[in-house]
Amino acid sequence: MGKIMNSLRGWARVELRCRYSERAVNICARNHVEFWDLKRTPDGAAQMSVSLPSYVKLRQVARDSGTFTVKIVGRRGAPFFLWRLRRRYALLAGLALCVALIGLSSIFVWQIDVTGNETVPSSEILAALKNEGVDIGTCVLNIAESQIANRMLLRIPELSFIALNNHGSRIEVLVREKRPVPELYDPDTPTGVFARKAGIITGITALEGWKTVNEGDAVDVGDELISSYVPLGTGALTHAQGRILARTWYELSLKMPLEARRKVYTGENSTRYSLILGGKRINLYFMGGNPYAGCDKITTYDKLTLPGGAVLPVTLVRDRFDEYTTEYAVMDREDAVRILSARLMEMLEAEIGDGWIVSSETESRSENGLVTVTLRAECVEEIGQERALTEEEIAAERAGQPQP
Repeated sequence: MGKIMNSLRGWARVELRCRYSERAVNICARNHVEFWDLKRTPDGAAQMSVSLPSYVKLRQVARDSGTFTVKIVGRRGAPFFLWRLRRRYALLAGLALCVALIGLSSIFVWQIDVTGNETVPSSEILAALKNEGVDIGTCVLNIAESQIANRMLLRIPELSFIALNNHGSRIEVLVREKRPVPELYDPDTPTGVFARKAGIITGITALEGWKTVNEGDAVDVGDELISSYVPLGTGALTHAQGRILARTWYELSLKMPLEARRKVYTGENSTRYSLILGGKRINLYFMGGNPYAGCDKITTYDKLTLPGGAVLPVTLVRDRFDEYTTEYAVMDREDAVRILSARLMEMLEAEIGDGWIVSSETESRSENGLVTVTLRAECVEEIGQERALTEEEIAAERAGQPQP
């Protein structure tokens, strides 16, 4: 930012000549002359950069001290640039028009950033903002942030908070999503524990309710494991819960071709540029389509901004094309088996969760250019799942009848 301000105010590169250049620099420092980029020339002079106000003060210090001379060796900055254009009226008019257009564009929205959302898509939030009149090209003077935020909460019930922060031509939309209300434990709701997988029971602990199976029993998906009905005294219905471990068996398979085509990059590439002005794309090239028979296309978008973060309604689009050819590649069978076996083990571990694998074996075969790996495993895992009873099940429990 300091370099930008110096360029706007103008600065000069000066040379101080003295018998001892260090003495001239010390005099400048004692008189609070601001300078930077101090260097010593081969002939012993000192060169430094100073702003225009500091240059005026430096000349006065040199006259008062009488020990060194000041010579300008370079000028930079807007004042000198404009002075060189003082007789070029068309360029000055164009520059003034450009500055006016930039200033005018700063009161329009050219960029909208959405932050804080996790499950609600940004596209949905931007569409709702558009319906509220906030879109690219909207005048920021017509945006009532608080009123729009209140209406947005009605449009998108999943949001608990939204704020629109105006940064000139950029609008920052900060949102917070509602957290789902956790399911409350209700001890008065008749609930049973049922099997979510088939297996053989290895351990069962009923914290609430009545066990309907024992260790060694085989169960199928949906079988009742812990009943909500406790047949003691007059009997009562409760919220059954507990932990049920069972032996389970899996057979998983995956296939992979041993021969496939792969990309081989040639090193040739080309880049095309285009501009997006206010939503309209202007291509800076003549030939359309892909420049190569086979290529990857990577597109990047660069928003043009001014110092301070003001966004201009101009986006530079860069399309890069990397050429490649394709060739057949044959994978080693053992490598394919190893890759598929690792993937199958990951799938199994994700399926059993906190359970563990008792034993496992893999089998592979090749047919028609495909290698197939099959994983067979015996595991121990939690298979109980709580479920609220239906009215029919509650009535059957109270009547002491078996579940349908």
